[in-house]
Amino acid sequence: MTPRAGTMLGIFALTLLMLQALVLASWLAGFALMLPSWASSTALIVGSRDMPAARPRAASLSHVVCGAIGVAVFILAGPAAHPWALWLATPAVAVGVTLMWALRCYHPPAAANAAIPLFTTATMPVYAGAVALGAVLLLLAAHAMDRADGITRAA
Repeated sequence: MTPRAGTMLGIFALTLLMLQALVLASWLAGFALMLPSWASSTALIVGSRDMPAARPRAASLSHVVCGAIGVAVFILAGPAAHPWALWLATPAVAVGVTLMWALRCYHPPAAANAAIPLFTTATMPVYAGAVALGAVLLLLAAHAMDRADGITRAA
């Protein structure tokens, strides 16, 4: 089955608008919000909206949970941990994946947020702010898309 041009244009427009909202928020806040995980989340929310992983609660809560794990690992390990970042990132991601599953907010793109703090030059308050603001924007965008389509979901 060939995708319809209108559907393709709609997916393009929604993806562009959601990511541009993050770019605008970055500009207004004065720090980068365009984490690689947001691009993946946007693709999932726009293109697979009927999947549990694309639900607004899953998308936003999982980013916060995994981001908090990444910050905690960075703080516990200290700045000297950067040469060991790969060794620290893998257990951080494993904990994030397990917690997302346990909290019933499984959203695979968010797992990257547990590893990103170990590879970034951003300070942890800046990173935590980016994760929190991005999670709120994803939540609002997903709810707005559901509302526009008349979808009502349980959390």
